[in-house]
Amino acid sequence: MDGDSIGLIIVMVILLAMSAFFSATETAFSTFNRIRMKSMAQSGNKKAALVMKYDEKYDKMLNSVLIGNNIVNISLSSIATVFFVDIFTKMNPESAQSVGATISTVIVTVAVLIFGEIMPKIIAKGHADKVALRFVHIVNGVIIILTPLSLIFGAWSKLVMKVFKSKDQNTVTEEELMTIVDEAEEDGTIESDEGDLIRSAIEFNDVSAGDILTPRVDIYAISKDDTIEEIAKSFTESAFSRLPVYGEDMDDIIGILHEKDFFVAYHNKCDSINEYIQKPEYVSEHIKVADLLQVLKAKKTHMAIVVDEYGGTMGLVTMEDIIEELIGDVFDEHDEVTNEYQELPDGRFKVDCGADLDDFFDKFNVVIDSEEDMPQTVNGFIMKELESFPQVGDGFEYRNLKIEISKIGPKRVEEILVEIIKQEEEDAE
Repeated sequence: MDGDSIGLIIVMVILLAMSAFFSATETAFSTFNRIRMKSMAQSGNKKAALVMKYDEKYDKMLNSVLIGNNIVNISLSSIATVFFVDIFTKMNPESAQSVGATISTVIVTVAVLIFGEIMPKIIAKGHADKVALRFVHIVNGVIIILTPLSLIFGAWSKLVMKVFKSKDQNTVTEEELMTIVDEAEEDGTIESDEGDLIRSAIEFNDVSAGDILTPRVDIYAISKDDTIEEIAKSFTESAFSRLPVYGEDMDDIIGILHEKDFFVAYHNKCDSINEYIQKPEYVSEHIKVADLLQVLKAKKTHMAIVVDEYGGTMGLVTMEDIIEELIGDVFDEHDEVTNEYQELPDGRFKVDCGADLDDFFDKFNVVIDSEEDMPQTVNGFIMKELESFPQVGDGFEYRNLKIEISKIGPKRVEEILVEIIKQEEEDAE
């Protein structure tokens, strides 16, 4: 084998290595961890900052990489054809062209697929961050060298995009964000409680006041005609710092009385609390909690009265309710911690019917077809299923649950017993 042939082999090996480089770069820059890379860039890592720069200009980077990869592969194919034709010319001049070209095509195709495409991309996908950081300066040089060609093909790409413009917007949906959070939890990037907080924040604006309100029947309120002693007793018994004040009835909420203001009146021995009552803020059950939070902040109040379509009192929402929707239950020294789900020795569960219905279904792995017509609480669900006010001992079956009424109040079901029905698995046909 003469010096020219050895030179051609060395050039082909170099071209194959360059093909592997371009393939690995393309994969690494499309799969690296953007959150981690951005954090490194913000910490002063110059390579990470350059990677993020080209992530923002991904189309330009991709054009240069693809152009470079195609130039390398075409060059490799051409040189390999010359090399093999030359070899077979010495062996059999008559069939050198056809045999040499065929063998060249087969060998180059296999070599490029294995060593120039598949292997580099597998390695780059498994070590995307390291590959992107290690090769970013080389990519930067390639982009500078190929800028003229990149501009030409970039302009062509934009023209094609305008002709075949898609209606789909390049935006990230809530479902995709949830998937990102799930993957971050699985990778160990964030803790489970951090993931729960992020998910709550993502879903925050999907929740309305009607989803988190304290229903009318549970509102602890005082009458404007109550005596000072009666109001003091109400604050003591309820342990609330604010109480709604009604006029004729609960549909006539005329204001909010703060405990601090009341005791000012109490110590001043006032006969009436009217001048200390703050004007209430009325909102619809359909207002989103994110918007409600802004309303409460603007009005400098911590409580809003939720009214129905007829103007009647539906319930109330406090600032604490909104915060709990975001970060979970918040308890202070005076809150009574209740266990909504209590497992009994016989395997059944005692359930507080004030529990959220979505949480109830999640607890017992109940899948429903639609949530549109579903009530918000377990009590509402029981009333909806039985279609009448039940008695203790009444019950029914729903999906995989057997439900029995165990405690009722004057106006609602307070407690139920839930048994999970064990269904026999059917043999797969």
